[in-house]
Amino acid sequence: MSATVIQAWLHQYGLVVVFIGTFLEGESVLIGASVLAARGVLPVAAVWATATAGSWCGHCVGFAVGRGLGTRLTMRHRQLAVRVRQTGDLVARHPKTAVFVLQYLYGARVAGAVAFGLTDFSFRRFVLYEAVNCALWAAAVTFLGYAAGEELHEIFGGSVRWIWTAVSAAVVVLILHAALQIPVRQAMNGARKKKRT
Repeated sequence: MSATVIQAWLHQYGLVVVFIGTFLEGESVLIGASVLAARGVLPVAAVWATATAGSWCGHCVGFAVGRGLGTRLTMRHRQLAVRVRQTGDLVARHPKTAVFVLQYLYGARVAGAVAFGLTDFSFRRFVLYEAVNCALWAAAVTFLGYAAGEELHEIFGGSVRWIWTAVSAAVVVLILHAALQIPVRQAMNGARKKKRT
């Protein structure tokens, strides 16, 4: 694969990967994109805006899922239930602080959003707080990635693009793997229930 093809791929799909990555959790993808932005491969303002939107949408969906499905969701997904319990105390005691703190705890963002949905916290307030929170978070991470990109270019030169392409490909594979595992887990859970009955 030539450098020209990679460049074209990054221009066309780079921001899509940033949105998906930040929707799910996303520092690594955002840092990688910011590194490329430092080299002019992606527009830095678009990286920041896309990361803000992706993160914000992920939080809003998590909140809506928690509010709509509630305990049924946590009963079916044990790992999520554990994370929701871990973040639930902070959400219950200090909701305004939790909105901002959970953004910076890896693995706690989606669970935190679901935990908020399980409370009586206002959806309107959550959406507004998260808009500010996600914008600040994306700005901080983008700035760090951009600064790192300038340093990395001094060390690795043009190979930075290859590194980010590899990271992006890994993220896409993980997303597809997770999506394919959902029907398998549902089938296994269904089989277990039948055996019990």
